[in-house]
Amino acid sequence: MLPCIMAIENEEERQTMDQLYRQNYKLMLYIAKGILKDQSKAEDAVSQTFVKIIEKFQKFSFEDCNKTKGLVVILVKHICYNMLREESHHSQVSLDEENFQADSFDLPCDHLLTEEAYRALQAELNRLDEKFRIVLELKYVYGCSHEEIARLLDISPGNARVRLCRAKAALAKAMNERGFHGE
Repeated sequence: MLPCIMAIENEEERQTMDQLYRQNYKLMLYIAKGILKDQSKAEDAVSQTFVKIIEKFQKFSFEDCNKTKGLVVILVKHICYNMLREESHHSQVSLDEENFQADSFDLPCDHLLTEEAYRALQAELNRLDEKFRIVLELKYVYGCSHEEIARLLDISPGNARVRLCRAKAALAKAMNERGFHGE
């Protein structure tokens, strides 16, 4: 991976990527190993993630350490799930809920919600299908546009809009079932 980083022409970008790599590699590898259950596949997933970050370097802001860490976690998980999907075309892979416990994350509007509604919202977000949760995080936590979401997830902008719409509908339905109606 370091040769890829060294190939970056801009010195400032190269230093930023090198720092990003050194600060997040172990975490990303740990997450990838937890999902893929294989060291070499996990290393491949982490490498693919860094290549994707290098390719789309201009789209990211690396100033906020927590947001950066959240973003690299989302990206490595997405790549791992894509690898599992590709694998499952050849053989069936069991995707237990236990193996894919989503990390909770803070919403920027948490001060607008009651504590109970906030906990319910986080719980329902964690229960959402991963592809829905990811688009919601990218849109509302990281402020990505439909086009940016599409590029990050390798889907069309139209698919990103549809997925976001379905994610919001699924979350609203789950919250309504818990008794939270537009709070």
